[in-house]
Amino acid sequence: MKRTLLLLIISLITNFSINSQETYKVGNTEYYYGQYYSTTGKPLVKRSEANKKKFLKSLGYDEIPYGYEIDHIKPLSEGGTDDPSNMQLLTIEQHKRKTARERANRSNSTYRSTTQKYYSNSIYNSSNSTYSRIDNNGRTIYTGNRGGKYYINSNGKKVYVKPKKSSSNNYYSTPTYSSPIYSIQSNSSSRSIQTGPRGGKYYVNSNGNKTYVKKKN
Repeated sequence: MKRTLLLLIISLITNFSINSQETYKVGNTEYYYGQYYSTTGKPLVKRSEANKKKFLKSLGYDEIPYGYEIDHIKPLSEGGTDDPSNMQLLTIEQHKRKTARERANRSNSTYRSTTQKYYSNSIYNSSNSTYSRIDNNGRTIYTGNRGGKYYINSNGKKVYVKPKKSSSNNYYSTPTYSSPIYSIQSNSSSRSIQTGPRGGKYYVNSNGNKTYVKKKN
């Protein structure tokens, strides 16, 4: 019983000790527990004054030279370490330009990632389509598997293009007519004389068969 209670107390003390620690270290870089950069989601770094002094000492300085700043070559927010090997001296102006460029690149990277995710979830799927042409507005026109023409708008949706009427298709077909069949009444035998499609004259006899009439000279 006493042994079990002792183990429980040791466990509680250990857990309290771990949870009470504010930071943890990986190599020479110290990180805050449970905290992350809002821009990238990388673990938040606790900057080390000792590492800065070590870096300056490697260059023969006791302090930062006038007009210069210490820069992390790979930004901490991008996963760069706080180790002296990831540090450099830049003028204040150089540092500002580098920081602005990094922010712009990060913004563009976030946009591309979001766009790719959007397109992958959109209804557009080019696997069933083939490239057709570039129209006068610079849009890529695709041909679907059923022959329809469309382009992809800024929202990732298909917009079908109505086909233009070609002047070569504006023609009329000449209608065809079958030769009319005329019937005349024969005066001699009251038979109904029919005219066939080739001009032959005939009547239908009592057996229901055609009987052709010879032409009179």
